[in-house]
Amino acid sequence: MAKYQIIRDVGLNLLGVVRAELQAQRAKAKAFLATPTAEFLRKNTPSLVLYLYEMRTHMAARRGEEWHIEEEIVDEKGEMHVVRYNRPLELTLNYILVASADDLAEEHELLAIGMSAFLDKPRLERNDLQGDSFFRGDDLHVKNDFEFDMGRAQAILGPLGAGTKVAAAYSTQARLFTGKELGRSRRVRERHIDVFDPLRPPPGSIAAKELGLEAKPPKIVATKK
Repeated sequence: MAKYQIIRDVGLNLLGVVRAELQAQRAKAKAFLATPTAEFLRKNTPSLVLYLYEMRTHMAARRGEEWHIEEEIVDEKGEMHVVRYNRPLELTLNYILVASADDLAEEHELLAIGMSAFLDKPRLERNDLQGDSFFRGDDLHVKNDFEFDMGRAQAILGPLGAGTKVAAAYSTQARLFTGKELGRSRRVRERHIDVFDPLRPPPGSIAAKELGLEAKPPKIVATKK
C-alpha cells in the first residue's frame, strides 16, 4: 500500500470523474488538478480546475473497527501474515471547482458540466478507485458544500488573483495510514484439535494400558472352503 499518496490519489480520482464528464459531453475544455491563479486560468482557457483549498484532520475509530488496523499480506514464501498498524488519521478534504473560458456564458456551461459529473457520480466504490493508497472497504463519497457562498469563494480566489468567480464546493473523506508496523503474526487457516475422553484414552496410548483399557486385537477367523 502506497500509504503516503492518499491526498494525491483522492484528487486524481475526482479529476478523473470531471474529465470523463467533459469527454461524454464532447466539451473542448480540459480539466486540471491545480491552483487556479490568474495566470494559470489565462493560459489554460477553456478549462475546469479542481483545487484543494482546505484539509481538516481528526482521529476516531469507525463503526465495526478496532483502534488498531489489520491488513493481510503474503510474504515471499507465500505465507499469509496479519500486519497491525496504528489508527490512521482521518482526513476531510475540501475542494472548489472553477471554470475558465473567454466567454462568460461558456464558462457557466463548463461549470455546470463539472457539477453534473459529481451529481451523477457522488460515490466512487473501492473497485473504481485508482491508486494503491486506499484501504480495503474504503470509498470516496463526494458531498456538496451547501454553505459555500461568494464570500468564501472570494476569500479563496482573491489572493490568487483569479478575481470574483462563481465556483462550486465539495468535500470528501479519506484516511492517511502510517507505514510503521506494530507487529505481525502468521494467519492460521486450519487447525485440527483431537478431543478424547480422559477416562477412556485412545487404544495404544500409555494411559489406556495403565487403565487396563488397551484394545484387544480382533480375532481373524478363517473361512472353511
